[in-house]
Amino acid sequence: MSLPLRRTQEERSAGTRARLLDATVNCLLDLGYHGTTTAAVQERAGLSRGALMHHYASKTDLLVAAGRHLADQRGANLRARAAGLADDEDRPAQAIDLLWDTMSGPLFTATLELWAASRTDAELRRALLESERGLRAHLDHVMAELFGARASSEPAFAGAMEMTLQFLRGAALTSILRESRGRQQAVIDGWKKLFSHMLEEP
Repeated sequence: MSLPLRRTQEERSAGTRARLLDATVNCLLDLGYHGTTTAAVQERAGLSRGALMHHYASKTDLLVAAGRHLADQRGANLRARAAGLADDEDRPAQAIDLLWDTMSGPLFTATLELWAASRTDAELRRALLESERGLRAHLDHVMAELFGARASSEPAFAGAMEMTLQFLRGAALTSILRESRGRQQAVIDGWKKLFSHMLEEP
């Protein structure tokens, strides 16, 4: 009878970090930014304060890491769902639907909590700006993969993609106080048509 393999120290550390980051995301969703204290996170993670402080020396370090964690999760979700899309003329519209689905879901809601808090928290803002710059190249790669080679090879794709991300982020904020999902979807459908026209611009 073979004995179960023991996890390495790095594997145990990675598991601890994952528990802490998942707990942070859940706190952001359930309690908001101000309710997401290190005490609340360690309680949800079922870990000691020493374990938390060993990996994240401050609340800001923890929240920035959670922001990266959220970006990684959203990117992985998009890439997995994009794998089933055909690279044809309908793909950009389907890609926008997938983007909107992720931006109107809980992972993006938790991200919004961090962005809103950074307006008045200078330390968090500086850390998030640095993190976002590091994530930009990865985001561009994910968007090219999501929209497919046909659309991403167009000269106007980068500009159209940037405007689409800005639009969807604004729509996600608007949806917080908008009860009509049908009206919101009509706006998204209108943007799909505009996106197609933007790709055709010289």
